[in-house]
Amino acid sequence: MSLEVLLIPLGIAAVAAIKQARSSDLCEKCKATRITDQKLLEESLLALGATKVQASNGRITARTVHGPVTFQRVGEIFLGRVDKAPHKTDAMLQDLNAATGTILQYRTVQAVREQATAMGMTLIEERADDGTVQLVFEQGR
Repeated sequence: MSLEVLLIPLGIAAVAAIKQARSSDLCEKCKATRITDQKLLEESLLALGATKVQASNGRITARTVHGPVTFQRVGEIFLGRVDKAPHKTDAMLQDLNAATGTILQYRTVQAVREQATAMGMTLIEERADDGTVQLVFEQGR
């Protein structure tokens, strides 16, 4: 493999990063989330009770109990902040992560339930007080 094959993509990526860093449209004082899917982010905000959720071009705004929030896609993830109270951003992101976890857990249990049914098994779901789920498979009769 030649060195040029490695340097050209690195150069292209560096130029793109510099252009993005100079953009005035970036989300200032935003913090990284682990969310990569825009629809999941919107669903998580709605689960938190957010209102006036608006999305366009990788940017999402909404009103939450923490205040107005802004999220911006940067690369593969979304960055977010509480607009008029940046000191509340950490608490908002913690609540958002919890809501996202609950949504993903529900989706996973549903997928496992469908797969168990297809295999002729019954899925018994037990929830603990801390929110964890234990799944028990029972052979169909």
